[in-house]
Amino acid sequence: MKKSIGVLLSVLSIGGGYTSGMAAVPAMSQTAVVNDSLVESSFLPGTFIQPGQEKVKFYRLINGFRKQYEDAMERWDDIYLIITGLRTDPDYYKLVIPATYFSDPIAESMSIDAWKPKIPFVKQTLFEKELEKVPDLEKSKRIDEGVNRQLLYFYTHYPQLVKLNEEQLKTLDVPQVTVVEQKSAKEEVKKFIQPNVPSGQVVDKDLLVFKPNFWTKGGNSYLQFSQNYISDNWYKGGESTVSLLSGFVWQANYDDKQRTQIENKIEWKLGFITAPSDTLHSYKANNDLLRISSKIGYKAISNWYYTLSGEFKTQFFSNYETNTNNLVSSFLSPAELNLGLGMDYKYIKDGICNLSVLINPINYTLYSIADDRLDPTKFNIKEGHKRESVWGSKVEATWKWKLMETLMWESRFSYTTNYEKVLAEWENTFTFTFNKYLSTKLFFHGRFDDGVTREPDDSYLQLQELLSFGLNYTW
Repeated sequence: MKKSIGVLLSVLSIGGGYTSGMAAVPAMSQTAVVNDSLVESSFLPGTFIQPGQEKVKFYRLINGFRKQYEDAMERWDDIYLIITGLRTDPDYYKLVIPATYFSDPIAESMSIDAWKPKIPFVKQTLFEKELEKVPDLEKSKRIDEGVNRQLLYFYTHYPQLVKLNEEQLKTLDVPQVTVVEQKSAKEEVKKFIQPNVPSGQVVDKDLLVFKPNFWTKGGNSYLQFSQNYISDNWYKGGESTVSLLSGFVWQANYDDKQRTQIENKIEWKLGFITAPSDTLHSYKANNDLLRISSKIGYKAISNWYYTLSGEFKTQFFSNYETNTNNLVSSFLSPAELNLGLGMDYKYIKDGICNLSVLINPINYTLYSIADDRLDPTKFNIKEGHKRESVWGSKVEATWKWKLMETLMWESRFSYTTNYEKVLAEWENTFTFTFNKYLSTKLFFHGRFDDGVTREPDDSYLQLQELLSFGLNYTW
């Protein structure tokens, strides 16, 4: 390696106005002839020497560098020495190969592409200051430009020492380096521990399988309240009331992303209101619902699914007429069970809309009461009976629509008929969310049932509305 380098360029000061560099030439032991007349040195301006001494000094300088270089190479070859201070950098390759004419130094010396005027009195911007902390991505380019400037100086002052050009470098043989890696003892031990596995197979311990989870679970709970105070001497009369509403929804849905979907939902609503005018009861249940529903769907085409559905609903607490002990409703009185077979259309736009339209041409409904004190005719049951089975059809549409970032509309419409009487319900909940834990809810429930007995002045249409404010949490 040492003997193959004919001319070495390194970092030395040879000439003003150029990047530091040096050129190494073959060592010469002869001393040039010295004339009597003095001339000014070409690489040390202002210094007058005899002709020939300039070349002698240059040769001495090169010999000194060559000796340092050979000493460094001896240290490099000594495997018992810790090498310090020697660092290889490919950016300086032009300085450590035989002296060669390159085209870049000539081209860069005649180009003005990199030149730009400097504007005085312009302060450095904050962006430029921060840019100084970024790693220099043009380091190699700047080093190459500096090396080219030194080479240009060398070409113009010592052209007789440059014997090669770029085309000749392409014919040089590149030394091949063979890297020998020594296997660790652990690798050798593994051969005796691991069983022989045929090619193309995977050992069980190397196979990691993640079982997909097609179930998604989530829910919502809330606790809302409202309060109204009216003094005893209020000119329009009225009563002070306090109401409390709680709710809970939990869902567990299955979707294998191919054909099968399962939806399970448990929901309850429970609300109470004080009743100052009721001398027998201090509060009443104004909202009481327990509903459990489930659907199993198998994909038919596009967004349509063959669906088997079921729903059961009842209430928790007993409710009485005002100032009497006449029972109006109680737990499992009434209770309603729906089973249906049909098609379900689904449209889902993540985060915006979730629509489901269930059409059951075949639907079975069972109405029942558990308490003998109730009037069965108010719950679609014939007088003297506690159960009533009805065959018919059913249409149910549910949707969840995010109207705004803070406003959600949830709705459920149900229409059940046995082609003689109709039971239709439309529930709407508007939730205005202030933050993760506070919200306002407006609940509107309309119900039409022409299969029940009614008072002469009453209508089959029933309405319920509630506005409340309180806590809300979704998971």
